[in-house]
Amino acid sequence: MKSVLLSLFFIFSLFTSYVVCAVDYNSEIQPIFNANCIGCHGGSGGLTLTSYSDLMGNDVVDPGNSAASKLIQKLKGTASGSQMPKNQDPLNDTVINLIETWINEGAKDN
Repeated sequence: MKSVLLSLFFIFSLFTSYVVCAVDYNSEIQPIFNANCIGCHGGSGGLTLTSYSDLMGNDVVDPGNSAASKLIQKLKGTASGSQMPKNQDPLNDTVINLIETWINEGAKDN
């Protein structure tokens, strides 16, 4: 009985920490794109980052796998071509880590 209760507590703790720690696309991720990306990627062709549906329709995010996501590779400068944002200072590690966390959590529109 004790082990069952302990297992239930563990599962509840994981669920609670996931719910509390989930990165919110609308309040945390889209504002990063608005401030740093949509000057070039705002609908003038190519990659558009003005909304969740635009981002996810461009095949640059691999939900659950930030390392395979072209978005992260471009932000870190590990993909071919220019590091993004182009002609600006790179985003800091804290911001990139937040985007990585969001992707690793499943890249949800929450």
